Amino acid sequence: MKNKGFTLIEVLAVIVILTILSLITIPIIDTSLSQGKEGLSKVQEQQIIKGLKNYYAEHVSEVSGVSEICKTIKELQDDGYLPADIKKIKAAEEFASETNVCVKKNGKKLSYYIEGTD
Repeated sequence: MKNKGFTLIEVLAVIVILTILSLITIPIIDTSLSQGKEGLSKVQEQQIIKGLKNYYAEHVSEVSGVSEICKTIKELQDDGYLPADIKKIKAAEEFASETNVCVKKNGKKLSYYIEGTD
């Protein structure tokens, strides 16, 4: 009579192979996820800057003599320049509504930035 099933050596070999594969793939997956979050975070920041650019473009006559304009994210959301669900991707939390988004005019050059971000 022949026994059916796996030997202890075969089972241990499969466990070793699965362990090696997981040790290789888990860091790769983790790196991919963090790169994705970083990319999405940059896209969110670009979206916020774009909202301020749109605000500035529509209100340029009102702010023509001003060298710097800051609006809060809440103000841009209330005026319809940003969606209500803007979040900090890396921290998985919403931007504080009092976070300022600013445009600074230096001659003819405009620079945009979000206060409190790197």
